[in-house]
Amino acid sequence: MPQSARWWASILLLTCGCGGQPPDPPQPAAEVDPVSIPGTMVGSTWPVSMADDQARAPFESHPGWAMLVMQRDYPGALEAFSADPALATGQARLHIELAAAYRQAAILGARATEQVYGNNRREEDPPEVDCLLGFGRVLLDQGGEATPLLRSCSAAGYGALSEHAASWLAWLESGAAWPPEAPLADMPGLPAQLAPGELPELGGLPHYTLTDLVEGLAVQAGNPTVLLGMALLHQGAAYAALPGSERQVDTLMAPWSLPIEPAGFYEVELPPGLLFGSPLLLGADASFLADVARDQGVAAVGAWKDRSPHAAAIAPCVDSAAGTVDVACVLERADRSFDQLRGAMEIHSGGEAGFHRPFAELGRLGVVRCAEAVAAAAGDHEAMGLLRLNALDFSTGSSAEPAYLLSIAGWDAGNRNTSRATETLHAQVGHIPGVEVARFPLDALHVRLSRESAPGVPMH
Repeated sequence: MPQSARWWASILLLTCGCGGQPPDPPQPAAEVDPVSIPGTMVGSTWPVSMADDQARAPFESHPGWAMLVMQRDYPGALEAFSADPALATGQARLHIELAAAYRQAAILGARATEQVYGNNRREEDPPEVDCLLGFGRVLLDQGGEATPLLRSCSAAGYGALSEHAASWLAWLESGAAWPPEAPLADMPGLPAQLAPGELPELGGLPHYTLTDLVEGLAVQAGNPTVLLGMALLHQGAAYAALPGSERQVDTLMAPWSLPIEPAGFYEVELPPGLLFGSPLLLGADASFLADVARDQGVAAVGAWKDRSPHAAAIAPCVDSAAGTVDVACVLERADRSFDQLRGAMEIHSGGEAGFHRPFAELGRLGVVRCAEAVAAAAGDHEAMGLLRLNALDFSTGSSAEPAYLLSIAGWDAGNRNTSRATETLHAQVGHIPGVEVARFPLDALHVRLSRESAPGVPMH
């Protein structure tokens, strides 16, 4: 075995009722269909395609791919890809993942800000926090509630805070198209531009130092909209790294879009480098998820079940009329997808190999996450929550995508579960420069909830 292949294999192994009524007559056992993904689709998925040694060789031979998809070491992967101009797809993939992660960090910061300065406002809070609350509500597409806050803030004479509030207010009231160019131009610490291969720090943290009204203590704060700015810069770098990829990038970005942001949707084919090591099995899975993200909900399942492996897997679990998702059905079919993919890889490889299991695990995770997205779009919040917790359990090792973990942290912040959200965010500090902007409101919320907890009562 070549040295590079042995090195790659070692990485994979490391990741890796009593009413007196007579009982109902027994019902005949239903036949269990072992097929979750139609066989014609299975062979086209990237895990099965990559069971071929020659197809997998370009990924095994370059450390950038291991750093990106096995370790999620973004700084290391970016350095490795930047040293090899031929690997533009890897560079674009990295910027796509960073753009998604920054978006979810922005949502996390906005939800934490809403909880601490909206739902848990205290008399000691500096008046400037209204500006931060307004910024967060813009990101969460609550323009009607953001506008009076931004108007008040822009007239209050808070210096840079007031100027930035005025930019957002003007953009909202003008009805200008996305992206918000004027607010982007005066975001604190945001680079003016970002070229492919760059991973800049987000300077000037904390963005603001405010003063507590009761004890005169310093209150550090960050502007969550800056994380949106970083996301858009990395998305632009992905475009530049892979010219002509705008539709592919926008489609991959759609599931991670902020509530205020229009979700891009295109029917796309994706090159192997944009799928390898991903829970998406085919380009059709990306288009399916993008269709769900633009509020198609359960209707997207029927539209894509003949093209998307994930849509096909969850289709029997979705009640289109009721708009509900059967969680037990999804989990069963996710397990069947795992078995199918693993079996197909063994056939393709001529025997079992160390990479089969982690590749199949990614496919199983993708089924659960797609079902979660459908449940969320359909308003089936109970199913969404259960599926999300199952997906979180599956998100370990090479399956632990930062964007998805940060989306869980944003959900946790909205549910006031600050402990897990803080742990998740902390794990990304150092890998994603500037993501700690979301830490300021999250830490403030955690402290506030800790003080409010009764003695002996564990906090979430």
